[in-house]
Amino acid sequence: MLTNQWYVAGEAAAVTTAPVMVRLLGQDLVVFRDATGKLACLSDICIHRGAALSRGRTVDGCVECPYHGWRYDRDGRVTKIPAEPDAKIPARARIDAYPTVEKYGWIWVFLGDEPEHSRAPIPDMPEYDDPAIRWVRGEWNWRVNYHRAVENGLDFAHAPFVHGSTFGDRERPQISDFSVEEAEWSARSRMIMSVPHRSRGLWSLGSKKNNPAIRQVEARPWFHLSGPIVGLELFPREGWRIWLRSAHTPVDEYTTKSWWLMGRNFMKAKFFDKDTIKRNVKIFAEDAEIIQFLKPELVPDSLRDELTVKTDGLQVAYRRKVRALEQRGWKVDTAQLEAEFVGRRACSLPSPGRSDGSFVLQRVPLTSLKQGAAE
Repeated sequence: MLTNQWYVAGEAAAVTTAPVMVRLLGQDLVVFRDATGKLACLSDICIHRGAALSRGRTVDGCVECPYHGWRYDRDGRVTKIPAEPDAKIPARARIDAYPTVEKYGWIWVFLGDEPEHSRAPIPDMPEYDDPAIRWVRGEWNWRVNYHRAVENGLDFAHAPFVHGSTFGDRERPQISDFSVEEAEWSARSRMIMSVPHRSRGLWSLGSKKNNPAIRQVEARPWFHLSGPIVGLELFPREGWRIWLRSAHTPVDEYTTKSWWLMGRNFMKAKFFDKDTIKRNVKIFAEDAEIIQFLKPELVPDSLRDELTVKTDGLQVAYRRKVRALEQRGWKVDTAQLEAEFVGRRACSLPSPGRSDGSFVLQRVPLTSLKQGAAE
């Protein structure tokens, strides 16, 4: 799991006046709205006696601890200690506060202490605001490491065998030759693949029997390290286009929550939403039946530990970018965390505020992958 990245913490519409607990990178956070309605995100630990702030309430734009009433503003600073109203509040009376943005209907939280000018950007998805596209949205819970979920979304060679009844043709599993275009925080590709004909349902309208040209579909997959987002554009027939966006959030090392969007520029009546959602959920379920049993559970540190082929190009690009960030010392040291902190001492994911003061809670231990481990 990586710090210094943007992650999707949930649906923005789900957070109103009450504080909400979310778990990311193995740590509990509290999300709430301040007096102006703007989203805020803090470590979910009161530094007084360790209570969960998410079990409290919001008062005057602050989150109030349910145990002794200590109040924390959106910057994580204590503004009130009810038992000692006249005492000076110590400078260390603060918790980690994380940059928070509301975009695409999601809550984006930056978990790390990297300065703003060098942070990864949130991916640009202008199609989200296009009135010609009808969007549906949802979530999916995985019992897998989030890197496994991301790589699965970039792997098109599995479609004929895992999704043969929905997307992919078992009789024609070949994928066209493709290249990978890389940018600093992302990569994308374009490929042609075969899909089976449909005899019924919404998607049968894009298929004609005995017409092999209809069986070829253009796919444009991509990823962005923020989210991390896996995106896909599909062109099932002339004039039709489908957009898929999945943000794979690491709940902990072995649990992932995926927030997804699916858009279409055809059959845009609300009536067709149910079929679209059903189809997407079916694909998630088919994937889960396979990837929750992958070994090892975590992606290997080295590409030499698995046999990789050319059609794995996007996964390899993703893996190398992740390894480069791990080499910066941004990887959560799960082993040290469990050995020294879990059940014994509270700790917190680092935040930008740690550059200008001391904190009561130690930061989550981080480690660096050795140079060249991804090769």
